[in-house]
Amino acid sequence: MTERQKGVIAMDRTLYIYSRLAAGKPVTKRELADRFGVSERTIQRDFRDIRDLLAEERPEWGLDRTLVLNKDDGTITIQPPIVSSFTSSEAYTIAKILFESRSLTKKELDTLLRKLEDCCFPLSDRKRMRDLILNEQALYVEPRHHQELIHRLWEMGRMVAQQQVLEMEYRRHSDGRTVRRLVKPVGILSDSYYFYILAYFDEQDEVATRKQVRQKFPIGYRLDRIVAFRPVGRHFEAPYAKRFKEGEFRKRVQFMFTGDLTEVSFWCASSALEAVLDRLPTARVVKQDKDGEGAWVSAEVYGEQGV
Repeated sequence: MTERQKGVIAMDRTLYIYSRLAAGKPVTKRELADRFGVSERTIQRDFRDIRDLLAEERPEWGLDRTLVLNKDDGTITIQPPIVSSFTSSEAYTIAKILFESRSLTKKELDTLLRKLEDCCFPLSDRKRMRDLILNEQALYVEPRHHQELIHRLWEMGRMVAQQQVLEMEYRRHSDGRTVRRLVKPVGILSDSYYFYILAYFDEQDEVATRKQVRQKFPIGYRLDRIVAFRPVGRHFEAPYAKRFKEGEFRKRVQFMFTGDLTEVSFWCASSALEAVLDRLPTARVVKQDKDGEGAWVSAEVYGEQGV
């Protein structure tokens, strides 16, 4: 065998090892030595070459990646990982959340589930994952609007981040009519099977009243009812974006009913108290009944319809 042939074989071996490590799969010197019929010292030299490559790419990545040995099982991985994958248990948890949300079409769901299956390692976990979700996947009922929303969701997210004023055609639930709206989108939420775009009225909206333009809370527009949307070439000012925080809004809105920020109080049976406190993140127990039957609860919400 010529020196050139030896060099090609060594390069192919190093590329194989690097591709395994880059995919987030651990390797051992013994396993690789057996696979390629070489000594562990040769594999150690391959590891050295890969370490040098990782050091050269440090300025481009902005991360100090290297090879790390797990002393418990002798496996070697790249840390921080190049491909940050889910563990099998994490992938299964995400799959269950997707099933319960029922926000996606079956086609979109199936695509995401296939990618989650690919995250499972070793391969035995991949088969177990498939077996666990197969029945739910087959019986999944998609929302009645039957619209694929993932791409639209991403595009709308970009508009929110760029603070773009949008013109949109929106199909109203009350009468089915399509109306034109000029809005300032500030956030996106998911609630009870639907995605909602949260937006304030723009001052140039021809239909909005002065009161609507000045209201302090955003309106939720169901994403599947937005027939079309486009940026009008204007950006709204930062105060809207600074004032609005999706997480804080989520704590105070129930079932996407909006309205003025208000404080509500009500009596709750002890058997339902935990669920109520989880459902209303701003809720707090004001007074506990002496007999333990229930408690008075207070919560800060937008509007009272959803409570």
